This record gives sequence, structure tokens and C-alpha cells, in this order.
Amino acid sequence: MPLTAEQQAKIEENRRKALAKLKERGIDTSKLEHRVSKPTINQKSSTGKFNLTEEQRRKIEENREKALQKLKEKQQNFRNASTNENSSLKTSNNSNDYKIKPTIKSSTYIDYDLSTMKDTKGGFISNDVKDSKNSNEKTFDEWKLEQSIIRDLPPPMDINRANKCFECGTFEIDVKFFEIFKAKVCKKCQKKIPEKYSLLTKTECREDYYLTEPELKDLSILPRLEKPNPYGTYSRMQLFLRYQVEEFAFRKWGGEEGLDLEWQRREEFKIKRRDKKYEEKLKEMRKKTRAEEFNRRIRNGKFDDHIHEFSQGVDAGINEDGLKLIKRRCIQCGFETFEALI
Repeated sequence: MPLTAEQQAKIEENRRKALAKLKERGIDTSKLEHRVSKPTINQKSSTGKFNLTEEQRRKIEENREKALQKLKEKQQNFRNASTNENSSLKTSNNSNDYKIKPTIKSSTYIDYDLSTMKDTKGGFISNDVKDSKNSNEKTFDEWKLEQSIIRDLPPPMDINRANKCFECGTFEIDVKFFEIFKAKVCKKCQKKIPEKYSLLTKTECREDYYLTEPELKDLSILPRLEKPNPYGTYSRMQLFLRYQVEEFAFRKWGGEEGLDLEWQRREEFKIKRRDKKYEEKLKEMRKKTRAEEFNRRIRNGKFDDHIHEFSQGVDAGINEDGLKLIKRRCIQCGFETFEALI
């Protein structure tokens, strides 16, 4: 039975779709394309000449355009895969050109703003460079310039009123010491006289000079310098100037002799408390040893039969029957007996 023109057109359309799918998979279809021909009309069919409708032609054209578009996308993907390695190398080289800039929040340390950093799946620091800069943010060069201005102060206008080092008389005093401790001293004299200008920690002030926590917290009494703790704890390290701590401690305890007496009193108290604790432990140990020795002898059966050794009779009064009583006690175990004289 011969095929109609409509059936032949449908077969050709299915062949074109199959070829388009093979091209999407990357299979060479040049040898198969000659089999696909334009739809022909069977001249010998009884239906006569067959013409496609406008809707069928539009559908065929749409299918052909879709197949061509998919083929172009497949070829483009192959090209992108070959050039992907070169482009990744270029971006990695360009990433080194930009460095994240720190945010300066204090003159004592440099801090990075972690909220602005993004996870790029290859590291924790973002490579994005912001054009607009916050007024609070400063670059390292700007911060360094400000610090140099603070450290390298200009010479005084009036030499007679200028601040001089208390020890050597030079004008190059330590600005940080003067701002915090109000101490007019240069860095050279700080190293030369450590018994006066060295810094003490909070623990040393408590243990060596017997200062309390409220006294150390009062800035009007003892100013302090704060630094990051080198031991990694959350609290910041607090440093005090030695001669200021000694002056306050001498006023509190009545001079150097009073501080020595306080140290001696506390040492004696420590010794007494330690001896008392030792005596209590020794007493407890003796009780345990005596009880263990008694129990061990009982378990081993080393005790002989006890024979009472009574003392002299003692008058114990008169009993209910009117007889006179005499009391005797064992000298070893303390057992008591009462005897009635008839």
C-alpha cells in the first residue's frame, strides 16, 4: 500500500528531529543528511496533488529553527570549555593586583572589618575593591602618617615653658608616657632607670604592693596603659608605672617600713594557716591509722583473752535494800563492778 503525502511529510519531519538530537549529542550526521529529502507528493496516489497548510509549514519552520539553535549552543559550549583554563589563569593573576585594606579604629592596633569580607569559595578575603570609601576608614599609609605626626611633635615655641625630661633635661620626652601617666621622661631614661619607670602588671600590683581591685580600677589614683593580652585572653593587659604605684602604696601602708610589716604579717598568717591545715590532716590521718590497726588486729585474731585487773574498792553509797556498795574499775578496759557488803 503506497504512503500518502501526509504520511511521507510526517516521516521526514521525524527524521529531521532525530538528526537534530544526534547533533546535540555531538555525533557526526553528515553521512545521514542525504537521506533526508524534502517532502514529495505521490503522483500516483488517488488523492492527487497534496499541498501543506500554512500551520504545518509554520510548525516545520519552527522545529528547524529550534534544532539549529540547539546545535549552535552545543558548539559554543565546546568552545567555552577549551578556553576556560586560559581565562581562569588570567583572573588568578589579576587577583593579586588588589589587596584588602584594613580599617583603622584605634591608634594601638589595626583591625579588619570582617563584615565587608565575602567567601569566594577559594579564600576568606574578598577581592572586590570599593570605589566609595567611608570617612571612618583609613589606609595604612594614612594611619602611619598620623602616628608620625603624633610621635614627631614640632619643637616648642617657648623653650622655658617646654616639657623637659625629669632625669636628663632633654626635650625629647615620650609622648605616650606624658599623655597617659603625665610623666616627663624620655625613652633613654626609661631603659636606664627601670626601678622607677618600668611598667607593672595588675597581678604584680596586687601581690607585691597589696593593692585592692577598686584602687586599681580608679583612674584618678593610678592611670594605666592598656595593651592586647599576649596570652590570648579576652581581657586586655593593664600596665601601671612603678614609681606611681610605690608612692600610693607607701601612703597607704605608712612608708616602706609599713609595707614590710604588712608583708611580714601576711606571711605569718600564711604560715599559721598552713600549719593549722597540716595539723588537721595529721590528726585525721592518725585517727584513720589507729582505727585501721585495731581492725586489722581483730581480723587477724591477734588479741588474747582479756583479764580484768580491778582497782581498789571505792564507796558507792547504799542500795535499795540498805546494803553498802563498793565500786571497782578495771585499769585496762574501764569495766566497772558494784559489790554489796552483807
